[in-house]
Amino acid sequence: KMKKASVFIVFILFFCFKFSYSSSNNIRVAVKKDAEKFRLVVKGDYSIQKPFNGHILDRGRNIKTDVLTDENNIIISEKYYNFSAVDILSAKDGSVYIDSRPYRGKIRIIKESGKLTVVNIIPLEDYLKGVLEYEVSHWWPMEALKAQAIAARSYAIYMKNINRNKNYDLTSDISTQVYGGKLGERWRINRAVSATKGLILVYNGKVLPAFYHSTCGGNTDNANHIWNINIEPLKGAICVFCRNSKHYRWHKSIDIVDFKGIFSSSGYKWSGIEDLYVKEHFNNGYVKKVGIFADNQEYVFSGEDFRNILGANLIRSRRFD
Repeated sequence: KMKKASVFIVFILFFCFKFSYSSSNNIRVAVKKDAEKFRLVVKGDYSIQKPFNGHILDRGRNIKTDVLTDENNIIISEKYYNFSAVDILSAKDGSVYIDSRPYRGKIRIIKESGKLTVVNIIPLEDYLKGVLEYEVSHWWPMEALKAQAIAARSYAIYMKNINRNKNYDLTSDISTQVYGGKLGERWRINRAVSATKGLILVYNGKVLPAFYHSTCGGNTDNANHIWNINIEPLKGAICVFCRNSKHYRWHKSIDIVDFKGIFSSSGYKWSGIEDLYVKEHFNNGYVKKVGIFADNQEYVFSGEDFRNILGANLIRSRRFD
């Protein structure tokens, strides 16, 4: 692990750049999506405001309630707010709880198609303090934690740039970076974030999309196999550092009835499946295409689409047979 950390640090020395931004530069993180309801707790004074203009709709002290929605309103403590979104601001930082998890910053509740999305709007550096514990271990060497802080900061800034016109920049799960709010904060992690404040990775004058993962299975993949990103630092490379990881090899089983049910919910309503196979690999071993022969017809999916349909927790990578 020390070797792995050392290689990562050399990479940063070549690409590290001091990024200038104000302390008010916030990241918007979706901590809950498509919810019918959630539990909201605020300890101390709070206000409910209209987004963007800060107009105060309500004030109060201490709240513990389920937040619901109907066709037209967001419902908080039996009060109806006829807006597409409202903000919850607490006088005490870190005292807003969503389903028992505390968050710093502002909470935005968005009503979309009869469901609720909860977005935590938080200063970038505070956000990173809630990320690192879930992506690495707080007891790792300090230089490794610093490297991870720089990678995570770079990735967050990159996602903020490309999602500026959406309701949020990142999610709180493995589809972007895992974020645990205030619960993820640790003294050593906070120190690593503070020691690297403002440092990001750049390439050719642009923020580097600093994709990372715990285990690559022996070879990282080319970014352009999934996204429209074709730059030299994100070409795949052979890796020997993760062979001892418990995730290096994995095996999953799924009942055929469950398999059909998952694909049915994605619009593929097959009565019978005759065969399932990897149709094509990339040269580095990652799956390019998957074939499913069902109801006397072949259906072809990209490796990424196949994984997304079944779920990233079931299909742990695109490197499979």
